[in-house]
Amino acid sequence: MWLKLAGSLLIILAGTSIGWKAAQRFSDRPRQIRQIINCLASLKSYMNYAALPLPEALRLCTGNTVGVIRDIFQNMSFILEENGWLTPQAAMTQTINSLEGKLALENPELEALRLLSSNLGSVDQTEQEKFLQVVQNQLLQLEEEALQLRERNVKMYRYLGICGSLTVVIVLL
Repeated sequence: MWLKLAGSLLIILAGTSIGWKAAQRFSDRPRQIRQIINCLASLKSYMNYAALPLPEALRLCTGNTVGVIRDIFQNMSFILEENGWLTPQAAMTQTINSLEGKLALENPELEALRLLSSNLGSVDQTEQEKFLQVVQNQLLQLEEEALQLRERNVKMYRYLGICGSLTVVIVLL
């Protein structure tokens, strides 16, 4: 009797944690997109008004950002400083590949970051500022979509984890 109760409790806890973990990804995505937008705004000012070199601007643009988005820009800065022959696009690709498991971003956001990195340092200052603004606008639209998805899916995955584990327990008993 106690063994069944303990097993049932473990199944419920496991199912609930799986549901919460899936819901967390939907919660993290809009926050990470917002952090990228803020970093890009800082990057734009560091590059255009302070005229800092790209690695230094990437390092400074994270400001008070924490988590994996800070790691993206910091790692990219480190890679560009250590390997001066690498392009920003190659540095961004390396960084995204190394942090892929930690990111809650979907393919459209990753493509925007890759596109951004392909144009960093390859055009003049005014074109670069325009391009950064285009990427920021694109990310704002993606953030709106992510917020809508979060509203729909967070509760669903949480309830699905609880109800699914309760269903397994009932079937096993």
